[in-house]
Order: sequence, then structure tokens, then C-alpha cells
Amino acid sequence: MKKLLFSFLFAFLCSLTLINVTSAQSFRIGGGVGNTFAEHKLTDISGDDFKVNDNALAWKVFAGVGNKFLGIEGGYRSLGKVKDSSSGNTYESKVTGWDVAARGKLQIGPIFGFAKAGAFFAKYDNSVSGGQTASDSDNETKFLWGVGAGVMLGMFEVRLEWEAMDLSSDAHLSTLGLSGVLHFGGDE
Repeated sequence: MKKLLFSFLFAFLCSLTLINVTSAQSFRIGGGVGNTFAEHKLTDISGDDFKVNDNALAWKVFAGVGNKFLGIEGGYRSLGKVKDSSSGNTYESKVTGWDVAARGKLQIGPIFGFAKAGAFFAKYDNSVSGGQTASDSDNETKFLWGVGAGVMLGMFEVRLEWEAMDLSSDAHLSTLGLSGVLHFGGDE
């Protein structure tokens, strides 16, 4: 995990150099809310597998730097708490974490589209209550990618985006959300 973290840090610093050389920079801060689509496989105390398949309210805060075409964004997000019940037990899974991603953007007038890819440093808090009681916490680094579109309104940006944080065999986590972003400096 340390190698992956250092690799992303190195890529982040190289991207900042590239962004600085290519044109004027813009700093931005933003936040968003949306819906999490979660399917997460849990294992109970007896070793039986159980899937939690639910939706939850997601939120995120982030900051970034970039120019008209390339940028870097990083932030913190909560994918909410999803739960399901079976055989008298309630299974819950809560996912939070930090992320960093490179972003490419294509803008025509005030309308733009973008794609991003990076890493999601996830913390999974899982619990079982009812007939059996247990809890587990796990930290993992997952590949993050997303696409979106938005509109620039002066220094303010409104965007709709879909992001996938975990598409492994035992979990499918994605969000669809609406974000507001405030830009400072540059000619983005």
C-alpha cells in the first residue's frame, strides 16, 4: 500500500509541474451530495457470506488545481451507511475515505465535460447486530474513476458526475452526485 501511495504522490507532483508549465492555474474548492449505489459482500461470524445491496446519501468536499484542460482534485467523502437484514441479523457497512485524481476537461463555451482517474483510500466499517454481534474495520486503496458534465457560471461551476470507487468482485461502490465548485484565479 505504501508503494501505491508514493506512486500516486509522485504522479500528483509531476502533474502539478505539467499544469504549471502549460498555462495559467486555477484553484478551486467544492462540495457535493448524491446517491451511493452499494453492493458489498460481508462475512458473518459463522463464515457465511452475505451481500448488502442498498442506496445511501453520499457527500464530499474537495479542492483542486488545474488549467483549462488538465487538473488534480483531492478530497474527503462519505458514501453513507447501507444496511440489510436476514435471519434476525442486521448487516451494516459504512464507507468513508480520502481520494486524489487527475482530471481531463473539454470545454465549449460555458458547457464542459470531464473524466478523471485516481485512487480512493477507503475505510470500510462493517457490523452485524441481532442474533450475532460483531464489527470489523478495513482500510483499502481502490482505483477511482468518473465522468461528468457541467456548466460554468462566472467563478462558479455546477456539475453532475458519476464516480466508481470500487468495482472489485466483492464490492461495487459508485455515486451519482451534483456538485458546486468555486474557482479562484487563472483563466479556466
